[in-house]
Amino acid sequence: MEIKNPLIHLALLESLKANEKSDEIDLFLPFIAVIISELDGEEITPILMQDKFFQYFCIKPPLSAIKVFITRAKRRDILIRENHSFIPNSKEVNKWKNGYDEKKEDIETSIEILRDDFKLFAKSNFDKELASEDCDALLTDFIESNISSVATHNRFEKGQLYSKIKNTDHVTASFISHIHKEKTSTLDHFSRIVKGMVLANYLCLADKIGSKKKFDSITVYLDTPLIIGMLGFSGSQRKKSIGEFVSLLKSFCIKLRIFEKSLDEAEMLISAWRDDLKKGRVKRFNTKTLELLRSQGYDSERLDTEIKLLKSRIEEHGIEVSYGFKYDPKYLCDEKELEAAISSNFKENKNLDHDTVCISRVCNLRKGRQINDLNKKMDLFVTSNTGLVKYANDFFDDEIPIKRSIPLVVSEQWMTAIFWLKSPEIFNTLPMDQIVASAYGLLYTDDRFWKSFVDKLQLLEKKGEISVEDFTLVRWDSDLLNLVHDVSVDVGEDFSEENIFDIVGEIKRKYIGDKEKEVELIRKEKDLEIKRLALEALEKESKINKSSLRIELISMKIASIFSAVFCFIMAVSVFYAAYKSIPDSLVSYDVVSDYKNSFMAGLAILIAFVLNLLGSIFGVNLHVIYIWIRDGVSKRICDILIVN
Repeated sequence: MEIKNPLIHLALLESLKANEKSDEIDLFLPFIAVIISELDGEEITPILMQDKFFQYFCIKPPLSAIKVFITRAKRRDILIRENHSFIPNSKEVNKWKNGYDEKKEDIETSIEILRDDFKLFAKSNFDKELASEDCDALLTDFIESNISSVATHNRFEKGQLYSKIKNTDHVTASFISHIHKEKTSTLDHFSRIVKGMVLANYLCLADKIGSKKKFDSITVYLDTPLIIGMLGFSGSQRKKSIGEFVSLLKSFCIKLRIFEKSLDEAEMLISAWRDDLKKGRVKRFNTKTLELLRSQGYDSERLDTEIKLLKSRIEEHGIEVSYGFKYDPKYLCDEKELEAAISSNFKENKNLDHDTVCISRVCNLRKGRQINDLNKKMDLFVTSNTGLVKYANDFFDDEIPIKRSIPLVVSEQWMTAIFWLKSPEIFNTLPMDQIVASAYGLLYTDDRFWKSFVDKLQLLEKKGEISVEDFTLVRWDSDLLNLVHDVSVDVGEDFSEENIFDIVGEIKRKYIGDKEKEVELIRKEKDLEIKRLALEALEKESKINKSSLRIELISMKIASIFSAVFCFIMAVSVFYAAYKSIPDSLVSYDVVSDYKNSFMAGLAILIAFVLNLLGSIFGVNLHVIYIWIRDGVSKRICDILIVN
């Protein structure tokens, strides 16, 4: 049964956990059942179970936690106590194994898919050939560094791996961000491992778990970076993960607070951003912080508003600002020695006043008590800085031993391991959100590789080998940090001048390409505008043609009517004129004779004469009159339409 692959260990922890439980301890009974099934008649003791846990799952829970598991196994009839010894109940053991053999095969397939995707990504993005054990080493290291707070797995021999990959964290973080963006099935395989790490952490803390449903006796003081991240100044992914973390703690009625010292530090940080933006001092920014502020539309005025609303925004999340702390003189710690102890975790000249004061206050609140489980009243300082956790608790180890009690300073991951399993169905994505946020954070961090690159870039600019224009163009480009990290995979911190020129050239080509794309986009927009205007002109012309046709038809009808009437009058006039020319002696009817002498007859003769005269001199005939009437009517209708 012994398994050498730590990824399979972690995935098994996630897959084997019990589906039905009265509390989180029941989750781990399948692991007990699997171990018991492999013990061939050996007497079951806490020490033996501890050794087998490490052998089978590479986790070594404390004996006190093992005793908790054995007690629960006895309560669930997995173990039977006879003659002061524990005997396995075969029927219950097989039931609680929870399909171990089948799940193990499924997990091995799942891990193989994850490895294959990682190999393909490393080859296509970094031209690196990774073996299966390389993939396991990189993923395990990254998970342990960013999720684990207590558990330690077997480590691979990575000397050869590090000789060909100088920046291993960047490769792993890039892969995690890739599968997160693409939302492929690989993300599910990886998520299983991440949750397994949280379970592994819990195994090592099981003896400290409280049995209550509410933990309102616990007061948590949050570190400033958690507040900054919660407000969205560390990116959307970090905001999401911290928001879920805060919600998790609030769901158990844990009191959330910050010291006024943390509020002041947050205000000073945002004020520095405001002042630097106002005065154009971009060199003082972390590259990605500047990019984030710009992308979200922050300027000095908006940051000034954020500062004024900072306290209320923090309180909206259910976090109280604690003012006016009074020390108990009986439990003071030496703050100078504490500052010296934690300074090893930070860069030189780092102001440690905030961290020192906050930890000192929590120590004062604890009053030197050693607290062994969560059921008791306690105060904790929670930070995302795992290095600070280590150095601070080492300083207090004589007074509050880490192995025998709950420490003063704990990490975000520690709190997640303690409380997540109490409501994993509600906060199902929290562990994965935390490690994805860590991956993005690593990609956007100004680390030693970045510092080495910038130093050499500035040196080349001073020597005149890179122009001021190119330096300014490259130095504040949003893609520069990623390019530097990509190159560091091969060269580490030893950037050559050729590496520098390659990166500068890459960014310049990007700008040229962006300009060309911008010109092409403008050209396409103009072409579309011309086509749109041409289409509108065609539509208008079509409408005009249709209107003209309708007007012409109406005009022709009106002109035809007028012409017909005029022709009729002219025909009658001609007829009367002809009739008038007949001598009266030839007409025997008196009525006709009287009519011949009337006004109408004279008028008919006059019209016939005028029409004949116009036709002879000017060529005006009935057809010309018809056209004149038609055109006049058309013009009049058009004028009326235009006016309306």
